[in-house]
Amino acid sequence: MSSRIYIEDIDLVKVFIDKWIQYLDGLEKEIIKIEIHWEDIQLLNNIFECIKKIKRESSFVGLCGITRLSYEVEKILEGIRDENVVVNTELIDGLLLYVNFLNGYIARMHEILKEQDFISENGSSYLEFQYGQKEEQILEGLKLAFKNSIVNEKEESKYKEEAVEEEISFAMLQSDEFKYGLAKEMKEQFLLENTEHIERIENDFLIRLDSNCDDKEAVNEIFRAIHSVKGGTGIYIAVLPSQSNIHIGLEKFLEVVHTFESLLMLIRDNSYRFGKDLVDFSLLVMDYLKSFISSVDSEEFNDLDDNGIIENIKQQISNIQKLPGSLRKNIPAMKNQTQGKADDTKSKSITPQTIRVNQEKIDKMMNMISELLIVKNSFMHISAKLNKDYDLPEISKEVKQVGAYVNRISDDLQNAIMSIRMVEIKTVFQKMPRVIRDIAQSTGKKMELHMEGESTEIDKTIIEQISDPLVHLIRNAADHGIEDLLDRLSKGKPETGRIVLRAYNKDKNVFIEIEDDGKGIDAERVKKKAIEKGIISEKEAETMNQSQLINLIFLPGFSMAKKITEVSGRGVGMDIVKSNISKINGNIKIESEVDKGTKMIIKLPLTLAVSRGLIVEVGSETYIIPLDNIVETVKINTNNIHKFNGKFFTYLRGEAIGIEWLCEIFLTGARDTEKDELNALILSNGIENYAIIVDKLKNEQEFVVKTLDGYLSAIPGISGSTLLGNGKVVLIVNPVDLF
Repeated sequence: MSSRIYIEDIDLVKVFIDKWIQYLDGLEKEIIKIEIHWEDIQLLNNIFECIKKIKRESSFVGLCGITRLSYEVEKILEGIRDENVVVNTELIDGLLLYVNFLNGYIARMHEILKEQDFISENGSSYLEFQYGQKEEQILEGLKLAFKNSIVNEKEESKYKEEAVEEEISFAMLQSDEFKYGLAKEMKEQFLLENTEHIERIENDFLIRLDSNCDDKEAVNEIFRAIHSVKGGTGIYIAVLPSQSNIHIGLEKFLEVVHTFESLLMLIRDNSYRFGKDLVDFSLLVMDYLKSFISSVDSEEFNDLDDNGIIENIKQQISNIQKLPGSLRKNIPAMKNQTQGKADDTKSKSITPQTIRVNQEKIDKMMNMISELLIVKNSFMHISAKLNKDYDLPEISKEVKQVGAYVNRISDDLQNAIMSIRMVEIKTVFQKMPRVIRDIAQSTGKKMELHMEGESTEIDKTIIEQISDPLVHLIRNAADHGIEDLLDRLSKGKPETGRIVLRAYNKDKNVFIEIEDDGKGIDAERVKKKAIEKGIISEKEAETMNQSQLINLIFLPGFSMAKKITEVSGRGVGMDIVKSNISKINGNIKIESEVDKGTKMIIKLPLTLAVSRGLIVEVGSETYIIPLDNIVETVKINTNNIHKFNGKFFTYLRGEAIGIEWLCEIFLTGARDTEKDELNALILSNGIENYAIIVDKLKNEQEFVVKTLDGYLSAIPGISGSTLLGNGKVVLIVNPVDLF
């Protein structure tokens, strides 16, 4: 078997290869651990997440062999998690062979990319990647290992049924009847998308180039739009019977688009001026493409004459290639100015306004600033000690003044470095239209994505970690949220589903919202599913409100999907989404109404490097709790604490709030029963509030998070440690874990 890597996708494939190398690093060790610790859900989820990324990304660039293998590995991991298969040597060997195959696959792909031995066919250039029958052997081996490891009779019967269904489904996919049906659904999408791209080229980008032939961004936008037209056309052709009139006509259309794309690439890469003659010619090409799209709509190609359009485009390419190198480059805009003005311009020195800096250097500077913050806090501690312990108020005052000066400088430095680390969130948002488009094509639904607040800035480290959770939530909104066309029409909704992705700043946090106008989440249906799966009991379900029931979807293994697909359905994604968001000190909240839609609200800190927290004492221990999760601090009278079902609660301004003692959560001692009033922090996870009782509330302080390694990193309720001004190490509480 073989795969093709088209020239336009090479950069994207290289990015994914680098990411796969990172995923595979240590994956072999994790798989070996399963043989002993197969009941470790977190271990399984970590491997699941890694395999899911490889599957999704390989599917994105069309490497179907990797996608198929990863899908089979997911089934095995799901079987281990649900205890439907027994972990044995055959199963582990199969998983390790998968890892070895991927390593070899990536190494071979590196060689192919270096050789750059392109093949041209039907106007497209691609690299042919041969990998023999080994992939099929490993796939069969994984299936056999899974089949031989099944311990549940019901699961074995289900496995046999699925195998039969797969064969039937594959046969249906190859049938002309299926292709005709799918082509009919995709035709309208092809017409709408391509018309939109061409109108944008005509009415925006070519108009801009007509007034400014040096507008490089407009050239880039035209190239992207034409590339999208080519990609959409290729997908449409793939579902058409090869002998149909539309298929034969679209091959000519695709050749025109691809040749024009080559012209744009030549102009872009050589910085050639997009003069008025090129604008006029491009408008003629757009007229031809629009005429062809009209012919596709009517399915009549008799009167359509290409008027030698391909030869004309090739002639334009030839004309540019014959130009001397100096003429291909952008001619300075001052060529029409007088010599005097030109000389004046030359006399002024022009310095670049931006420089490229290695990410490691920025991180190192941030670490140094973090250490400075610890030193800054020490000044206040030394000042208080000089005044209280040594009775030196004058020296104490001087130290305090110096500390204030250092504090001001460190704050300015911190803000400057933070601004360098901030990047616009549009770097993540830009991936989403493609995700929506792919799902729309695979499901046959109509949907549109609206993006707001793309210029919102956030720390680069958070951007890197929020990307995958956002992709999953967008896929869920499209796959689970937006209804099928007939369902939407029966509910009186527009046939096109609407998904909104927005970002904004509020209260020193970044909020990201994913909102859809789909079917919403039915809390009662979630409750029944949770009881059916044994996640909660009927008695527990009756005590839960609607918000708590909806949030059950974040539990491992929970899924409302009726059918497992490559997009969703295995009950792993939402658990990982919440876990990844919690790791960066964020939280996620769901607002949903049946048949109205769902809104996911993610709250994130601006940065992970430096935070503010409240220092508290519990017995002899000191902790620090991030201010982002503290709603308020209150005094609670012991007479106002009530007990029900083994749980404690109180009323605060008419609202019932649960109570826990931090000393009991962390097993640091017994609660104090002699006090009439207790110090409480009202914490929030974005969904509900909870009261945590501590012995003492001390001062607020900026702190630098130091991550814990090894076994300490797995302690629930603790996100790291930090140093106080007196040199004492304290633990940082993770309020989200406490919930």
